[in-house]
Amino acid sequence: MERLISGVQSQVSQIFPEKPPAKELYLCPADTITELPGKIKTASQNFGLFLALNAKNLRSEEIGQAAKKLVEGGLAYFCAWGPDCERVHDIFDQSSEKRNSELTGDDVIMTTWHSDETLIEALWFFIHSAFPTQCFVTSCTDWVIAPIGNHDWELEIRSKIREAAFLPAPD
Repeated sequence: MERLISGVQSQVSQIFPEKPPAKELYLCPADTITELPGKIKTASQNFGLFLALNAKNLRSEEIGQAAKKLVEGGLAYFCAWGPDCERVHDIFDQSSEKRNSELTGDDVIMTTWHSDETLIEALWFFIHSAFPTQCFVTSCTDWVIAPIGNHDWELEIRSKIREAAFLPAPD
């Protein structure tokens, strides 16, 4: 994992009565979804994950095994982007059911998918509009961006991350 930007304060959080902690943004590219859980090493107890993945040719079981490990490792917020990201989102939701049943009130592992957005638009959402539920707010400061098996996506993230983090919402 590589730290990309420290101390990012969400533009959207400015409207909250109590600002959530700043986000530490990391890049964690992986060749396959199965190797991703072993590569994520966060300092915070919980973490947010932006998964850029082309899942069209992946088996649901393969995605589910990785999702289960990530949930067990402290996943608090999940964004899916890329071809077939709706299915990936649903698999992560299913993999979160046990953990969600242990939480109380409105607390859950939040999940979103971004099939109609560009990579940068989805990253902007992840940085500025993705917030964990109350029980995870103080323990979720590490936010991991994981492009899987696509070097071009990794390069685009590297070249546009500052723009996504510090500019107003894309049109």
